[in-house]
Amino acid sequence: MNLFSTIWLNIFEVVLITVAGFILAFWYVRSRVVEKKQLGTSFLRYFQGLFPIGVMFFGIYVILTFNHAIGSLVMVLSTFIYIVSSITSSVDRYDSVHRATILSLGYTRQEYAIRYLFKNSLNSWIMATLNFFIAQSVALIFIQSIAELKISSFETDILYVSLILMVCGFILSLAKRFDILEIKGKE
Repeated sequence: MNLFSTIWLNIFEVVLITVAGFILAFWYVRSRVVEKKQLGTSFLRYFQGLFPIGVMFFGIYVILTFNHAIGSLVMVLSTFIYIVSSITSSVDRYDSVHRATILSLGYTRQEYAIRYLFKNSLNSWIMATLNFFIAQSVALIFIQSIAELKISSFETDILYVSLILMVCGFILSLAKRFDILEIKGKE
């Protein structure tokens, strides 16, 4: 296969991975909203920032070394984690302000989630999905093209980078969660 067709095949694969991750994220957020649970209180609050990038690199490592299907599933998981962690603040903010009002008008929680919550957070969903799609496409194409050069320690380097990113992402999420690391916004 030539380079051009390989690139298009990789992009198509990343489209499928992104769609699957988006569907999982949508299902997860919808079920949290219907069950009256805030996203910010879920276990995913500990896996933000660098963590999904590390999982993505681990998925690419698995694709290169072990099994393409399992690596793709790992990348679906990283897409899911990234999308949920990216949209958490906007969904929780809208939910805390508007839930009681809209539900008091007679809508069910399911109708509220689909008609109002997701509609008003659509920009966050689109941006999170596109951001991670672009990151995965570039990473997969670049890393696979470098892997074809047959550099001896390249696969293990990818593994180490992925593990370092996951650990650092987890530690940073813990630090933010317990206010050890204070992130200052616009004042």
